[in-house]
Amino acid sequence: MKFLIMGPLTMDTIVREKAVCHSTGGAVHYQAAMLSNLGIDTTAVVTVSKEDESLLNAFPDDVQVFPVFVDKTMKFKNIYPNHDPNHRIQRANIPVNPINPDNIPELDFKSFDAFLLSPLSPFDLPVETVEYLSQFQIPIYAGVQGYLRHLNGFKVFLKPWNNFQEFLKFFDGIFLDEMEARVILGTHIHELTDVAKTLAGFGPDEVIITKGDTGAIVYSGKTDDIYEIPAFIPKQTMDPTGLGDTFMAAYVIKRMETSDPEICGNFASMASTIKLEGKGVFCGNRDTIEGRLKKVKD
Repeated sequence: MKFLIMGPLTMDTIVREKAVCHSTGGAVHYQAAMLSNLGIDTTAVVTVSKEDESLLNAFPDDVQVFPVFVDKTMKFKNIYPNHDPNHRIQRANIPVNPINPDNIPELDFKSFDAFLLSPLSPFDLPVETVEYLSQFQIPIYAGVQGYLRHLNGFKVFLKPWNNFQEFLKFFDGIFLDEMEARVILGTHIHELTDVAKTLAGFGPDEVIITKGDTGAIVYSGKTDDIYEIPAFIPKQTMDPTGLGDTFMAAYVIKRMETSDPEICGNFASMASTIKLEGKGVFCGNRDTIEGRLKKVKD
């Protein structure tokens, strides 16, 4: 399998139980580790400033990285004030660094099996870029969190995604978390199953809504069914940053192998659990995930 991942690389500060950690971040960073550890041929197109070019060293050696150099690197501060991994306070410095059709590197786009798009702000991957990628007839999966994110000073808050219809017709699957799902439509529709079905009506075959330590739901437009995905109990809780990104990458890997949303969801949920148990990116492999799933079933 061969995947293209695209989005901003970030400079992260993580504050957890009075400990402060500085690290490379961004959905593409966490996804690259997941894909690499499962042996996926991965190409990453990322925005980063020339000044922070050293951040590129965080990618696995087998990931082919194409930087789109910009003036300033995006910065995030993730604060976890207690033991609840679902409780996060976020601060950010978000420059306008779009990846446009005219600054995307020249690649053999038709050689890929899937595109994973991971904007962290409304500016990162405009609709023109998504439309450009759609012409290659490759499945496009998107983590849509960035399209909802806005700043009040440095404080991150969510707003409805007003032009979501323009984007969704190009996506085969979208990923968002429970909080984002309750905001995205800007309407009275708040039941997660109804949100998923509404969003799917505008294009995506699958809508995946993660719910932290209560699992996830997957709505399949093809079967018109909701699939409840469990959360697996971690051996320890170390680092929740990047869980959704890990889930998305793991789900799409499995999605290329099977059309069963439940199998894909369980695989992604266990991958996220294993990532939560350690610091930084996912460090397991396929055998680790499948072995843990087998133990749960047994």
